[in-house]
Amino acid sequence: MRTSIDARANLDLIEQNYRRWQENPESVDSGWAAFFEGFELGNLPQRDGAPKASGEAEAREAALQTRVDGLIYAYCSLGHTVARVDPLAEKRPQNPLLSLRELGFSESDLDLRVSSKFFLDNRPMTLREMLAG
Repeated sequence: MRTSIDARANLDLIEQNYRRWQENPESVDSGWAAFFEGFELGNLPQRDGAPKASGEAEAREAALQTRVDGLIYAYCSLGHTVARVDPLAEKRPQNPLLSLRELGFSESDLDLRVSSKFFLDNRPMTLREMLAG
């Protein structure tokens, strides 16, 4: 089953709509607005006295989190295509649009700790744990 938007295009679409939303929140669909409000809420500065990351490190973390958010969105949209619904099937169905590469990740990224935000109780976890969840 194909969707109208490929997973790689999802990232471009998300970034495009995010920029539009930053300029004018009413310029995007209410679903997108809610998504970005949650995104912004998850990126509020820490108030626990923890030291802030350097600008470059912060930019890398933000770029990684944007890719993670795109991955979560892709699984929300396409996860049903890889659901194990046939108890006799030996393997779970595959969807190339949900491959690590298609979503901008590699095997070496699987052990990076990321924020799950509203997925799995908002606890930090590795990308590997998130994909297994």
